[in-house]
Amino acid sequence: MVKHVFRLFLAVAIVSQTMAQLCGGVDILPSGGIGGTGSYKNGPAWGSVSGSYDGRRLGPVDVSGGAHFKLPNDGFAGAQASVQPGVGGTSSLYGKVNIFDTPTHRLDVQGHHDRILNRDLKPVGPAVNEVGANYKHVGGATAHIVASKVGSGPIQGSLGASVPLVSTPQGGINLGVKAIAGEGMKPQGEIGVVGEFKF
Repeated sequence: MVKHVFRLFLAVAIVSQTMAQLCGGVDILPSGGIGGTGSYKNGPAWGSVSGSYDGRRLGPVDVSGGAHFKLPNDGFAGAQASVQPGVGGTSSLYGKVNIFDTPTHRLDVQGHHDRILNRDLKPVGPAVNEVGANYKHVGGATAHIVASKVGSGPIQGSLGASVPLVSTPQGGINLGVKAIAGEGMKPQGEIGVVGEFKF
C-alpha cells in the first residue's frame, strides 16, 4: 500500500526599511493528520512555531525565538529559547569575542549560559556555564582551553594544542596533546601524531 504525502508550502517576504521574512509549511497526511510550521525573521531577531493534529487531538506545540548579533572579526552574541507552552523548555545566552587578530596570531574567547525552564517559563535546576579560548598561529599551530560548571558542582576543564610537524598543500602531520582535569578528579591526558594527506 502506497501512502501519499501532500505538502503545501507558503512563503511571504515583506520588504520595508529592513528585510523581514515570514514563511511556513503544512504537511497533510492520508490519515487526516496535519503538521505545520511557521517562521519569522527580521534583522537579528527570529522565531518559529510548529505543531500537529493527528485527526483526534492537537499534538505538542513548539515555540522558539531569539536574536543573533554579528560582532567584528567573526564575533557574535545572542540569546534563544525553545518551549512547549504548559510544559517547559530551555534558554541560552551565548557569544564569541575576538581579543586580537594580527597577521600572525588570533585569539577568540567564547561562552554560553544555559537554563531549563518550567511550565511558567521560570528557570529551574542548575545553570550550565562554559567559557573557553581558542588560539591560532599563521604557521598552523592551535591551542584551546575550556572550563565548564553545572550549578554548584565542580569545575571541569580541558586544554589542548596542536603543532604541525609536516605541512604541504596536500596535507600534513600534526603533533597534538590533550588534557582533561577537574575538581576531585585525576587529570587525564594524551599525546598523539595525526596525519592527513589528499591524493
